[in-house]
Formats: sequence, C-alpha cells, structure tokens
Amino acid sequence: MNGLPLRSRVARLALSAAVTAVVWCGLLPRLLAWPPVASHVTLMEERRVDPAAMYYTELERLPLRPAWIEQEIVLWPRVKK
Repeated sequence: MNGLPLRSRVARLALSAAVTAVVWCGLLPRLLAWPPVASHVTLMEERRVDPAAMYYTELERLPLRPAWIEQEIVLWPRVKK
C-alpha cells in the first residue's frame, strides 16, 4: 500500500466520511435557503423541471465554434505551388 498503518488509513477514511456527511447533511440543505439558489429552485419547480432528469442533451445545441473563428484560424495552411 502507501506505507501508512491500518489505523491511520481507517482514521483518514472516517474523517473523509465525516466531512462528506457535514457537507451533504449540513451545508447543502442550508444552501437551498440562500436567495439566489432558492429563487432558482422555485423557478424550476414552477416550470415542473425535474433536475434529476435534466441533461445537457436537453439544451439547445450550441455551435461547436463561432463562425468568426473559421476566418481567423488556419488549421492547415495551403501550400503555394
């Protein structure tokens, strides 16, 4: 392994689990009360948007790159003969 004794690895795992629990059960629920997040959640609920079912593929397709880039960037310069 990495040379740490088993007790240290277990303590590190327990600490990681505790930090994750504090964030998941403490900070994230409080974040819902923050006005910008709360208004966004309200808007999504009014529109009946299920955030668990929302994927990037449901968004309108964006162009891969703006049209002006095609004029500015030369990927393969033409060789003059």
